[in-house]
Amino acid sequence: MIANLLRTETAEKHKTLESLMFVNEIMNNSLSIEQYKKLLTINYIIHQKLENTLANMLDAAIAEQLEMKSRLKLTALEEDLKYWNIDSLTLPGLDFELFVPEKNTAEVLGALYVLEGATLGGNVIKRHILANPNFKDQEGGLNYYGVYGDELSAKWKIFVSVINQAVAEADYKHCINSANLTFNNLINLSKQLN
Repeated sequence: MIANLLRTETAEKHKTLESLMFVNEIMNNSLSIEQYKKLLTINYIIHQKLENTLANMLDAAIAEQLEMKSRLKLTALEEDLKYWNIDSLTLPGLDFELFVPEKNTAEVLGALYVLEGATLGGNVIKRHILANPNFKDQEGGLNYYGVYGDELSAKWKIFVSVINQAVAEADYKHCINSANLTFNNLINLSKQLN
């Protein structure tokens, strides 16, 4: 099953990204507001550049199975930027070439795996941020990390089920490659903004 393979084959990139995205600070409740703004900025830029493109590349039947419209996170990110007074028009351009997958089911789902996987940890991240004294009474600025609310587990199960059905074994390599290159987008942007 491709979902299990994706987890193992992207583990190294995932670990690299976590080291750049303040995971220790989140988990020990010491994340600063400036660090949080950087996380929001990274997620906003990547979603702004990829989310609609990926959704539009999906086969209509797969998009319907995924309930893709309910998975778009850009609005939540825009609400968070507004809350924290981050002007999206002043954000930097990319100093690297953004990877965008081919219009191919396996590649698109590989890229979406990264964006959906980021949401999977969102509830845990949100809980830790709310326990952090720096974020007392700031729940209004945490829309992205709680974007699916109570539906998080169900949405992930649907995603895994769809990706396992939709990606043929012959396309596993394309799917994994796309996921790793999407991780590189986030890694490169994290390094650029550090």
